[in-house]
Amino acid sequence: MPRKSKQSLSGLGAKHGATVRKRYTRIYRELKAKRNCPSCGSRRFTRSAVGVWTCEKCGHTAAGGAYTFS
Repeated sequence: MPRKSKQSLSGLGAKHGATVRKRYTRIYRELKAKRNCPSCGSRRFTRSAVGVWTCEKCGHTAAGGAYTFS
């Protein structure tokens, strides 16, 4: 019986192939990584929409990449 991964990868069964699952896993981990706010430095900087990143502590909003802030 295969072990379950720590990340939630729902919807990607065996029919999608290993390459697609690896690519999805890399992007998902990058998306959910903890980030520092460029304004206040807190670790609560998250994505609120595609390309829109918001700090939950100070309310700073910035535009960046779709999956990672750059």
